[in-house]
Amino acid sequence: MLPITSFLSCTEPIDQLECFSTRQKHHAKTYVTGLVAASNKTVQGISNHVLPAKSERALNKFLTEYDWDENQLNRERLELLQQADDTRWSSEGVVVIDDTFTHKVGENIPNAGKFYDYTVPGYIWGQNLIYALYADEKTTYPLGFRLYEKDAQRRVELAIELVDELIEIGVPADTYLFDTSYCSEEFVTHLETYGKEWVSVVKSNARVTYGGERIRIDALAERIDTVPRTIEGETYHIWTQKRDVSRLGEVKLLITEKESGEEGETSVKYIVSNKIDAPASHLIELYAMRWRVETFFRDTKQDLGLGDCELRHAAGASRHWHLLMLAYSLLKLGAADSALGTVLARASSLRNDVKRSFRESVQNLLSWALNSPDRDTDELMHQIEGVFV
Repeated sequence: MLPITSFLSCTEPIDQLECFSTRQKHHAKTYVTGLVAASNKTVQGISNHVLPAKSERALNKFLTEYDWDENQLNRERLELLQQADDTRWSSEGVVVIDDTFTHKVGENIPNAGKFYDYTVPGYIWGQNLIYALYADEKTTYPLGFRLYEKDAQRRVELAIELVDELIEIGVPADTYLFDTSYCSEEFVTHLETYGKEWVSVVKSNARVTYGGERIRIDALAERIDTVPRTIEGETYHIWTQKRDVSRLGEVKLLITEKESGEEGETSVKYIVSNKIDAPASHLIELYAMRWRVETFFRDTKQDLGLGDCELRHAAGASRHWHLLMLAYSLLKLGAADSALGTVLARASSLRNDVKRSFRESVQNLLSWALNSPDRDTDELMHQIEGVFV
């Protein structure tokens, strides 16, 4: 891994943040630069690879001991995003609620436990994080998160906490998207008290009233006739009506089968929403935006160290994830301000932004070496040799 000789330009907005003191801003820039550009995104790895870092001990204290408010950081981060047209939120955007796992090996990791991960599939040892994400046609970025503590709170309760926080912050999105884990009477009722609309899916064994009977939705799917529709170039076989669905009351029910592959294989989804008058095509397009959160989880795990935190300090781990959200957002802002801003900001993957930052770190390294004429190559290598250990 090449040494990182100076902070990335995307970290410049950190100077505007009031949650950090002057010294803390230096550590924040170190950590964000490391999350974006270092190959090893642990505290030790970042302090080794980012040459302006004070020391590993100082960076560790910044995460675990220094006095700064991560909630204030989150508010200020979101305020920064409202300063650019490409990242400014609006009522037409959506909020996606979903959770992910970070795989761990140590038993002393904060709130690590045994969870069933459907992506494996199988049981894993790790942490479970619940995120709220903002998405629209221009951008995607995280709004907040909660760490699930087994046997302490239910995931739905944490999702409700997130909704309350977003309302307090002033997130204007009118529509919330989520999957079966959060599709409950408790959660949708809470959203509706704020006047929010929602789109979700239900399991195949959910009960629906049809023809005077109370039957499973998958049994209903065998009785009805669907109509083929083309939506954004994809063929769907659709049936939709207003129906009473168990634990949700009267909702718009959409049974949709999406054709895929040359042999016309189908994928069935049972979509429900309180947007009673919405066209089926609108609900399908909305629910498709839920994929943005999967992209966010993939990109932050691969490129920003979502699962790389090894701190055994609960507050330190929380700060790691807050600084990761800051790094993600600063990359979005950097893309919006660049010559390719529109293209990069709308890209579904973060990889383009990370590549741009890596190119910048290489350029900084070359500039640093060229501007050290009083030192020969051996001296320069001696100064940075710790990076290659």
